[in-house]
Amino acid sequence: MMISNTGRVREPNFRKIYKSANEILVTTSTIEDFPFKAKALVREQSDIALCSFEKAKNKFQQNIHQFGSDSAVLMEMNGAHIIFYNESEQPYRIRFSIVHELGHYILGHKLNLSRNDPLYGIQEVEANCFAAQIIMPEQLLRQCTNRGKTISTDFIMNSFGVSDDAANKRNATLAKTIYEWRSREERQYDDIIIAKYERVLNRIAPIPRQQLYSFEDDYEMEQERNGWLDTRSHWH
Repeated sequence: MMISNTGRVREPNFRKIYKSANEILVTTSTIEDFPFKAKALVREQSDIALCSFEKAKNKFQQNIHQFGSDSAVLMEMNGAHIIFYNESEQPYRIRFSIVHELGHYILGHKLNLSRNDPLYGIQEVEANCFAAQIIMPEQLLRQCTNRGKTISTDFIMNSFGVSDDAANKRNATLAKTIYEWRSREERQYDDIIIAKYERVLNRIAPIPRQQLYSFEDDYEMEQERNGWLDTRSHWH
């Protein structure tokens, strides 16, 4: 139910959003690096068709000004779902907009809501959070921190191919999130995601040398210690 028995609009279901996004990050074969191809992800995860605003206007005679969005919109037409998107925008904007619309689909949102509908804002928040987790996974950002990186807006922009606005909001949200308060269910995919995208982490946040475990270094140190012990044994 979208509205409770008391008539109050429900709160955003952040636990559902986080789980849904993490399941995709773990199981997808489309996302191997960041930034990734949003259209390929949509095709992998759904039966949604993709159509640019220009094509909608020229081929299907759709009035793009009635879509209700300047960037992208998910619509149901003749029993099929279609994401219409503005191909003239910057690639990072197109990517976020398409994944945002995929979020509406994955989360089972009600489509074609009026902006005046109380649920409209709730669903927009949920779709934004879904897109942020897919495009800038929290687990990778926290692991970058563990590796000594300062998570700034510029770092997120350069590492994940997002806009200044998206990176700034992600950084602000990350600062407010207390990892220790997450449930066991919410943490169940963390290690898998970190391991799966290890190559990405090594590129954007290489492990500092002092944190690297080196068998060769340990072996050399052990040999040196043994040598000193052998030398000391001759002194007695």
